[in-house]
Amino acid sequence: MSKENVEVYGFRWVVLLLFMLVNISMQILWISFAPVRSVAASFYEVDELFIDLLAMSFMVVYIPVTFLAAWMIDKFGFKIGAGLGAIIAGIFGLLRFFAFEDYLLVLLFQIGIGLGQPFILNAVTKLSANWFPDNERTTATGIALISQFLGIALGMFMTPILVSGDDLLPMLLIYGIISLITMILFIVFVKDKPPTPPSREFIEEKVLMSEGLRKLFSNKHFIMLFILFFLGLGIFNTITTYIEGIVEPRGYDTDFAGMLGALMLLGGIVGCVIMSTLSDKYKKRKILLIISLFIATVSLFIITSTHDETMLLAFGFLLGFGLLSAGPVGLEYAVDITKPVPEASSTGMLMMVGQIGGILFILSFEDVKINNDYWPALLIQSILLCIALIIVFFLKERSRE
Repeated sequence: MSKENVEVYGFRWVVLLLFMLVNISMQILWISFAPVRSVAASFYEVDELFIDLLAMSFMVVYIPVTFLAAWMIDKFGFKIGAGLGAIIAGIFGLLRFFAFEDYLLVLLFQIGIGLGQPFILNAVTKLSANWFPDNERTTATGIALISQFLGIALGMFMTPILVSGDDLLPMLLIYGIISLITMILFIVFVKDKPPTPPSREFIEEKVLMSEGLRKLFSNKHFIMLFILFFLGLGIFNTITTYIEGIVEPRGYDTDFAGMLGALMLLGGIVGCVIMSTLSDKYKKRKILLIISLFIATVSLFIITSTHDETMLLAFGFLLGFGLLSAGPVGLEYAVDITKPVPEASSTGMLMMVGQIGGILFILSFEDVKINNDYWPALLIQSILLCIALIIVFFLKERSRE
C-alpha cells in the first residue's frame, strides 16, 4: 500500500472518548458496592463477605469469557466486540435496580455485567491499532486504560453520596441510566475503523486466534510478559483490596485508607500519561518497563516498613505510578513482539492472567499477617515485584522505525 492511502482522522479522538465513557461506566458498576459495604450488607440482609463476592465475581467471570471476547474482537472487529460489552453493561447495569432487595438477583445481574468487561478491556489495543498512527498508539492505549482508573475513582467517590440512608436503589438507578446512555452513544456514533488505515502496519495480515494462541505461548518474551502481568496486576489488586487492613494496624482510619487508595489511582493516571507519551516519542518499551517496575518495587518495600503518614502517602502514589504505568507500555510491547497475532488475543491473555493473579493473591495473602498486620504479606509481594523487575531485563527491545 502506498503512503497516500495512509491517513489519520480527527474522529479517532471521538471514538477514544466514547470508549472511555463505556469503560468508566463499567468500572463504576464494578466498584459500586465496595464503598458502602456495610450498608449493602444490611440492605440485602447478607454477610459482608457476600458483598465482596459482588466485586470478586468480575475477576472470576473474566477468565473463561476472555477467550470468547478476544475471538469476537479479532473476528468481527472493534465495534462489534466492544459494542457487545457496552450492550451487556447497559442492560444488566439497569437490571440491577429492578432486583430491588433480592441479593441473588443482584449477584446474577452483577455477573451479567462482568460478562461484558472482557469485551471492553480486550479491545483497548484493537482501538489503538485501528484508529491511531504508530507514534500515538501507546498514548491512545494509556488514555483508554486511564478511564479504568477514573471509573474506579468516580465510583468510590460518588457511591456514598448517592446512597440515601440505608437505601441503595437511587444509586443503582442512576448508575443503570448512566450505563444505558453510554451504551447508546457508543452504538450510535462509534465506527469500527476509518476509511483508510492510520499506518502501514495496520494492513499486515493477521493469523486466526487458535494459531495466534500457539504463537503467543511459543514466544519466550510474551511468556515473560505473561508472568509480569500475573505479578503486577495481582499485587495491585491485592493491595487495593486489603488497603484498609494494611493501614489500620499502623494507627490510621478508613478515611486515610481512602486517601491512600485515591493517591495510588492518581499515581497510575499520571504514570500512564507520562510513560505512554515517552514510549511513543522514543519508540522504546523495555527501558520504560524497567523504570516503572523499579519505582514500584522500591515503593512497596518502603510501604512495607514505614508507619509514617507522609511516607505512606508519597510512596502509595509512586506505587500506583510504577505498577499501572507499566500497563499500556506492556500491552503495546506485546502487540509489537507477537505480530501477526491479533491485538485482542495478546491483550486478552495478559488481562486475564492479571485477573487470575488478583484472585490467587487475594485468597493466599488474606491470613499472612502478624498481630493483625499485613507486613509479612507486603514483604512477600515486594520480593515478587523484585523478581518481576529482574525478568524485565531479559526482554528484548523491539525498535519501531
